[in-house]
Amino acid sequence: MSKKKSKKDNVLIETVKMQGEQAMQLVKQAKFNQNLLDEVIGLKDEMDRNVRKTNQKLTDIELLVEEVNKKVHIDDGEATKIKSIVFRKAGVFADFYFEEQKTHPSDNLFASKKGQFIRLMYSRLKKAFNVTKYTNIKHVDAEKAVKFLEDLSYDDFTKFEIRETPKQKELIALEKGFKEIG
Repeated sequence: MSKKKSKKDNVLIETVKMQGEQAMQLVKQAKFNQNLLDEVIGLKDEMDRNVRKTNQKLTDIELLVEEVNKKVHIDDGEATKIKSIVFRKAGVFADFYFEEQKTHPSDNLFASKKGQFIRLMYSRLKKAFNVTKYTNIKHVDAEKAVKFLEDLSYDDFTKFEIRETPKQKELIALEKGFKEIG
């Protein structure tokens, strides 16, 4: 029995050795996995920090763009569009005025009345957008300014605003004087 026992003992010892080696391999594998996990967690933390930094930078850039947009005035094209609307509508409003008065103005009187409407529209526009010159309207408000002018109608002006100016009265008197002479 001693040979059997000795063989059993050897098998048992070998089994225990193998299990010990397997346990050591598992411990090594567990340490490796833990190190790998720690490295992945470190990378994830670094990525999270980078995402936060990037988001902060993006927010800063968006705020900067918003500030720049608040300071950038209309460009030449937008100013030309506004000017075009003002001049076109001033002529239409001057026509309405003289139709309402049932008179046929001279070219000089018409030009004077048209100029009056131009000044009135620019005044309304500047007041609406709180600027001293229409070209100081903010770029971001350009479309609103165009819409404001397009929506402006002859009836929006008071009788006082569209009354004959002293210069227009002088023109009328001069023209009557020339007609009487001629």
